Amino acid sequence: MNEHDFKQKIQNISVWKKRDQRAPHKPLLILYSLAQIQSNKDRYLPYKEVKEILSNLLIEFGPKRKSQHPEEPFIRLKNDGIWELSDVSRINLKNPSNRILLEYDISGGFTESVFNLLKGNNKLIRDIAEFILNEHFPDTIHEDILNSIGLDLEFRGKRTRNPYFREKILKAYEYSCAVCGFNVRLGNNLVGVEAAHIKWHQAGGLIQKKMELHSVPCTINCLIEGYLPLLKTMYFF
Repeated sequence: MNEHDFKQKIQNISVWKKRDQRAPHKPLLILYSLAQIQSNKDRYLPYKEVKEILSNLLIEFGPKRKSQHPEEPFIRLKNDGIWELSDVSRINLKNPSNRILLEYDISGGFTESVFNLLKGNNKLIRDIAEFILNEHFPDTIHEDILNSIGLDLEFRGKRTRNPYFREKILKAYEYSCAVCGFNVRLGNNLVGVEAAHIKWHQAGGLIQKKMELHSVPCTINCLIEGYLPLLKTMYFF
């Protein structure tokens, strides 16, 4: 498969639509997988790892649902000719099962030809990511999506963001601002609180496992008012 054929398949991805709604499942899975390639991860991604991340992305960036089904895109993306599964013999492609994927430790990823096209090709990764974002999501949330999955469209061989950073920090502080305790939700979405480096990632802030000690959830107002530096005293930095 060449770049032109791959881009054509991306444009023809089958996405569920109903009136003015469209399912973001496959687009989010593709974006997450692009981020993993950029982070030099293996071609196959274990479903047990993808499940929680994709569920959180669907809650935050998808239409409101009583339950999320990350197994759907993980299996159905195979039908679009760019994705494959580690063991299809145990899987019903027409009736995806979360239990089967977990029980048999199924992994999935881009086909070898697609993976080889994307590996080290940051321009192609950027082109595909920008098309998916523009085609499936309002531009007001593009940056939020990129931050959540750790995909850097300005990648120049610098250290990559940790895709688990945001969720890890918010969970550690019970989804509340570390300065003022603000915690408001609109549906399932947290409003006005983001994970913030006390020292910005771009300025050399930690991005690995020890980042919890150097990162906190904070509201935009607290950042604007300059309260974040006080945490260096509060947390004995």
